[in-house]
Amino acid sequence: MKKRTLIIISLISFLLALFSFYAATRYIDSLAHEKLFAPVVKVADGREIQPFEPITTEDVVLVNEEADEILPDAVTSLEGVVGKRSVQPIFAGEQVLKQKLDDGHLLPEKGKARYEFPITDMMPVTELRKGDYVKVWVRYRSPTELANMPPPSYFTRTNASAELLFESQLATVKDNNGIEIYTIKPSVIPDGRQIGDTLFHGSEARKYTDAERRYRDYRAQPSSLPAYLGFNLTDQQYRMLSEAMQYGTIQIGHIMVSKEGGTS
Repeated sequence: MKKRTLIIISLISFLLALFSFYAATRYIDSLAHEKLFAPVVKVADGREIQPFEPITTEDVVLVNEEADEILPDAVTSLEGVVGKRSVQPIFAGEQVLKQKLDDGHLLPEKGKARYEFPITDMMPVTELRKGDYVKVWVRYRSPTELANMPPPSYFTRTNASAELLFESQLATVKDNNGIEIYTIKPSVIPDGRQIGDTLFHGSEARKYTDAERRYRDYRAQPSSLPAYLGFNLTDQQYRMLSEAMQYGTIQIGHIMVSKEGGTS
């Protein structure tokens, strides 16, 4: 065999060996990457997930995280998060945990029952959303109107103008058709960023889940107005509230919730 032929064969063998080594290295690296890194859902930069508001595709991102940094209950797919709601605030960069996601029903605990009232029987004094913790007050009628009324049986009148009845949680906000619409006072005027998106990206197709679409349609162009508010109340709270309606106007205000979960 000629020397030149041997050199060519050796060169081809060397190149094949080099390629095999490169392919094997890439394969091992990919296996190591799969083992050391895994996908996890986090809150996107600049976003904050509020309690009991539907989570949208802009709120979260799917990232590869070191396996030993992923929490045991973390969600690993966007489909497991989008359209659902969180029972507490989740801040930018946080992993989304399954235990923080709620099915949205806010079922009454033992000793309580769901009661729904027409919104015309109450006066919200702040924007209220499903899941908000609220204070429930009665603002009394004028002294002349109350002059001939007996003292209340289920609460004590200690102030001439208003009385705090109890604190509760807004379990539902519905329209006349019984459809959940999440909030009492929608934001119907888009901000500057929304206007810009409409002008420059209005023709781009956007895919939203059914829950996102209902949420966005109501926020932008509500087709219905809030008609009923629902609370999970004890029997005593229900009697108190029903009786207080005879003495004045029921007012409801949002209680701020701290990052630690307390109210103020």
